[in-house]
Amino acid sequence: MPHRHRTHNNTHGAPMTRAKRAISSPYPRSSSPEAGHVHDQIRDQLRALHADELAYLSQQWRGHGRVSKAVSNSYTYLFWRTTRRYHTYLWQTWTRAVWSTFFLPTTFFDRLSILAFALVSSWIVFFLLVWCLVANHPLLTRTFAQWSRTRANGLSMINAAYPKMFEELSVEQIQAARAALAKPLQGSPNTSTKRVFNLDIAKLLLQCSALMYERTSAPLHDALDASTRHSSRHAHRQPTDLHTSKPGALLSQLLGPDAAQDVNIQLHANAEEDALASFASRLGVRYNTVSELNSQGSAFCGMFWDPASNWIILAYKGTSPTEFVEWTTDFSFNPRDAGHWIRGWGKAHGGFVDKIFPRRIKPGARLPYDTIREAVKATSKVLLADKPLGTQINVWTTGHSLGCSLASLVYARMINEPRDLGKNVMVRDAYLFAAPILCDVDSVNAFNNRMNHDADHPRTMWRITNGLDVVARSLPHSGDYSEWNLSPYNLFSYAHIGTELRLKPAPCSSVVSGETHITPGSHVRIESALMTNVSVLHSDVESVKAQQMMRRVQKWPLIGRVVAHGTASYWMALNEVKTGSCEWEDT
Repeated sequence: MPHRHRTHNNTHGAPMTRAKRAISSPYPRSSSPEAGHVHDQIRDQLRALHADELAYLSQQWRGHGRVSKAVSNSYTYLFWRTTRRYHTYLWQTWTRAVWSTFFLPTTFFDRLSILAFALVSSWIVFFLLVWCLVANHPLLTRTFAQWSRTRANGLSMINAAYPKMFEELSVEQIQAARAALAKPLQGSPNTSTKRVFNLDIAKLLLQCSALMYERTSAPLHDALDASTRHSSRHAHRQPTDLHTSKPGALLSQLLGPDAAQDVNIQLHANAEEDALASFASRLGVRYNTVSELNSQGSAFCGMFWDPASNWIILAYKGTSPTEFVEWTTDFSFNPRDAGHWIRGWGKAHGGFVDKIFPRRIKPGARLPYDTIREAVKATSKVLLADKPLGTQINVWTTGHSLGCSLASLVYARMINEPRDLGKNVMVRDAYLFAAPILCDVDSVNAFNNRMNHDADHPRTMWRITNGLDVVARSLPHSGDYSEWNLSPYNLFSYAHIGTELRLKPAPCSSVVSGETHITPGSHVRIESALMTNVSVLHSDVESVKAQQMMRRVQKWPLIGRVVAHGTASYWMALNEVKTGSCEWEDT
């Protein structure tokens, strides 16, 4: 579990002054008074919805909040909390393994897979525990912070490998992407036998996904501390039913209006949120954090939108390398029934499902999915106010690594239940980078069937893979091969969802594969509105050396797979990919 000291957290997290300088540029943006008014309306509603989540999260935080700030900021306390989290993980993992082995209708191979997963994941998480304790040591965090400020524009560990990435999206590519995001689904070039991967959109969405790593758990922890202080004075108060509450009312009822305002400021008025907003302004759009995804760590969902247009981007943060709590989520493989939330689904990765649809949440609190849904509805209502009758709001989805799995669950629910968002909101394509395994074969089949439900307006979930990415290609995924017919209790039966697009550098064609919602053999093309797939590539010696080094390291055994998983590697792959027709994988 990462500690909360702002100085320490920022070494692996959000860009501060230098980082904001690195990702902001004088690109055109929507700056009319009308757009500013629309932005203010949306921002205030999103912040109120977001702050309401603390009505629930603060109740989980109270034990931690009683510790003095000097103690809670110490490395000793971090060590204790992280090791306690590891012991909790071991207890839960092995308790489930024993229960599943003896009390579920499993075969011998099922039991073998359960015990193998428990044993291997326990050792992997132990090594990650050691890594997180070392990486969060004050000496190393200060050293990395100094290096990042001087060599990587103050960016987080995940983006520091190639900080120039945030400067390489050209004005023309931004404009092309924004134009494509705004096009109605009825004008889409996609059909039942043809799909188009829009490279301009993919580049913009990858940058949004990468930027999510620049927010740490520090603002949330500061807000939870403030909430705990205030709630101790109003212990008798309880939030009312969320269905009768306006955005922001839950927290106000729990703490009082003045205290709720203080918590809201801690959560939203900070350098990390400012850095994300600064990047969004470079793209000519706006940004706000939407949901903490049932977590006291740094997993979250953010929203980008254009006040003058008709589209929304939902972006989900992946695993921060030094956030131990997120690693335990990634390795909580226990299958959990997802059909209660997503019709037709079977079992899915329990750690991921609990982020979006938690099993235990107190009365009066919102599910993370409910917060995201209400945020989309509120934003769409404001955006549509000055649009012609019949205009629809396009909702696009993106994420990297862990963010892909969380995005997939929300996307599947929205596709399955379009009434959740209303008739004026259209869920569009998802561009997911480095997606891990997610669910069983029944869930994949249910998702594919639902994606094909509206044949006249096909949507695509693009599962984008770079090289031999350790997360996208190395985890057990026998469920991708439905002919194997494994039991749903077998942990080797996990599968991916979506259409995999394996990026290949020109002149090679990229490869399409997977148990997909696209008809096998369909014509799949990578297209761009620009004549050339060349971003504003930096030719300075340092940037060229960084690119060459990353290409070489990706060829190394094991460590190359880890490097291939990074956001910078995916950015380079998108810049090197060949436009035109793709090939289907031979089966």
